[in-house]
Amino acid sequence: MTVNVLLVADSDSQLLACQALARHGDGREVRFTVNAIPREGTPETVLQALERGGPLWRLTPLQLLADPRLDDFAAIGVYLTGSKLAEFRSVYQLSREQQRRPRRPLFCGFNGVVLERFEEAIAWRLGYDLICLNGPRDQARLELLLRHTPFSGQRTVLTGLGRQRPQAPGNERPRRMVFAEQVVMPAALAERRRLVRILARLARRSPEWELLIKPRVAPHESTFHAVDTHISHTLRDTLGSPPANLQLSYAPLPKLLAQSRLLGTVSSTALFDALDLGCRAVVMDDFGLRPDLGTPFFAGSGLLRSLATADDLDSLAAAADPDPAWLHWVGYHPQFSPANLLEALRELQTHPLPPLQLSQPGYVVNAADLSTNQLRRGAETAIRCGDLEEATRLLEMAQLQRPDNRNISRRLAALRLRPALLRRLALLVTPRFRL
Repeated sequence: MTVNVLLVADSDSQLLACQALARHGDGREVRFTVNAIPREGTPETVLQALERGGPLWRLTPLQLLADPRLDDFAAIGVYLTGSKLAEFRSVYQLSREQQRRPRRPLFCGFNGVVLERFEEAIAWRLGYDLICLNGPRDQARLELLLRHTPFSGQRTVLTGLGRQRPQAPGNERPRRMVFAEQVVMPAALAERRRLVRILARLARRSPEWELLIKPRVAPHESTFHAVDTHISHTLRDTLGSPPANLQLSYAPLPKLLAQSRLLGTVSSTALFDALDLGCRAVVMDDFGLRPDLGTPFFAGSGLLRSLATADDLDSLAAAADPDPAWLHWVGYHPQFSPANLLEALRELQTHPLPPLQLSQPGYVVNAADLSTNQLRRGAETAIRCGDLEEATRLLEMAQLQRPDNRNISRRLAALRLRPALLRRLALLVTPRFRL
């Protein structure tokens, strides 16, 4: 029996995570539909790639939560940023109760490696039926965070870091290295210029190789992360005329990796795409192990190399062997895959469990329904569903948090009016909170 799963995301990086997950659907056991929440800055190429892979919706959160087709899915995966994750879970559960519709299991995950602020990320995700983690490293960190708390029963599943369908290593590939540019790593212009100079000198020392810089987006596109100068401008302004064997390429990264011997990166999750596609990889350590660059994650990987002092690209490619124990620890291993998620969802369907209770005496977590915006969103949903008692309760809580907010006071006063016709008119003229 086919399991239909809906994936919800907005930014380009979250949508790419959904695309990687959807690749594991074969149409027989699991079928993925992706809802790309409309937002400015999403590269059209990402949306086009998603559309080629399966059904693609482009509904706002409000449209999605009101869509009767939600009942057709066995589970919903949510790939949004922290506060939006908590808001979606809260509003979805509330709307299901008010509409007396069945609630489907909700799961969430990460759009790659969790380089920093793992604790904050988990605090936003608590309360989901399943949190997808990469591997034993993340599992150990979560258990350490939640032990001795009322939230230690949070359910998780290890889905791994493999994102492409694996290919055999390509020993006979052209001498080509792809450098996966990251928009904000490093962020400082001086360091980005230094990076370009290091790559140029390496290209000159390796005349038989082709070195391609793969920008995150094209110059006319934008991304979730803002950057002042596109890498193409940095390349031009820093080098003037770069070596002939150093070029930019806007071809799809998987295609480039499948035709290259080596990937270079500062800390991009593309490293695991390279391993999937039979391409060796090195991590640039010329800027040191710095949390703002995410490089401490790769300590112990066996892949850290200085590109500035390397003899040439032949020497780098010959020594690019990752440590197997490190790969298993971070989640790049066959036993960690989306197949585990499908098995866990089927278990939830057979043996549903009550949701994790986030409101606990003496504890406050980001995901709890305490945000003023969450309360106001929930109140508006309740008004549309005709549950005025629930709407009044939520706005009373919001007013306790923001007693000086005039719009909350006006909306609450409108709800308390009698008779019903006067209340309806007041709700029409008072400003509602925009979802």
